[in-house]
Amino acid sequence: MFGLSVAIATPFDKNDKIEVNEFRNQISNLLTSKIDSITFFGTTGEGPSISFSEKIQTLEYLLSYELTPKQIYVSIIQSNYKSAQIEIDKYNELGINNFLVSPPFFFKELDQNALEKWFINLFSNISNENNIILYNIPQITTIKIKADLIKNLQEKFGLNFIKGVKDSSGDINQTNEYLKSNNIMTTVGDERLIAKTLKLGGAGSICGLSNIYPNEISKVIKSKKNNPHIINVVNKILKYPVVPAIKTLIYLKTKNEIWLNVRPPLIQSSNKIINELKKII
Repeated sequence: MFGLSVAIATPFDKNDKIEVNEFRNQISNLLTSKIDSITFFGTTGEGPSISFSEKIQTLEYLLSYELTPKQIYVSIIQSNYKSAQIEIDKYNELGINNFLVSPPFFFKELDQNALEKWFINLFSNISNENNIILYNIPQITTIKIKADLIKNLQEKFGLNFIKGVKDSSGDINQTNEYLKSNNIMTTVGDERLIAKTLKLGGAGSICGLSNIYPNEISKVIKSKKNNPHIINVVNKILKYPVVPAIKTLIYLKTKNEIWLNVRPPLIQSSNKIINELKKII
């Protein structure tokens, strides 16, 4: 069972620098809850807007406290497989071996053969001691990772290397395609689909709302029963830009205005949105 990994948001100060002390406070709070790991620099974490050097410096700082490498997944979001390889190798030097790997996103209309070749070029050049979860989020990348592609990669590199997929498509039919293969460990990003996916044989979730509701979502995973409040919150935040909305909920929970800050090109929630979200926290 994969369990719950928090797709952690990244705090920025008023000068647009990563606020590592608040990052540490958020992680300390999360580690006291019922989570299994933390995923850094993905969609919720604004990973594409953060430089590689910032990511390394931040993780070095956080690892000097209570966080351990085994508790960490790092998102790899690159169109250049050589850059992705360099990132993974450097994270390996920090002891980190767990990765959430997105498909290349710049060139559109790639077929599955082209996509498979890209992944093969990447995975052939990194340590086979790594644990890889592929990231299916076609509404962002415009590229769908099909179940057959994952099975092909598992046949070439092994099940201990290519663990499975995070499906953030929001399409239960797509999720089912992964679940039909017993060897594809399937997690979801849409909190509304967690219970249903677990009932069908899924392994857990990597999701953004666990920044605010870690224990509640962990309970959904363990019980395989929906939490109506969580579903209501998801439906509400989908009316707005999602990442700023999630960070607004963290602000409303922590009372720390740092969490309202987002890095361009994102724009922080307006006062109107903040007031609307106050009604559901």
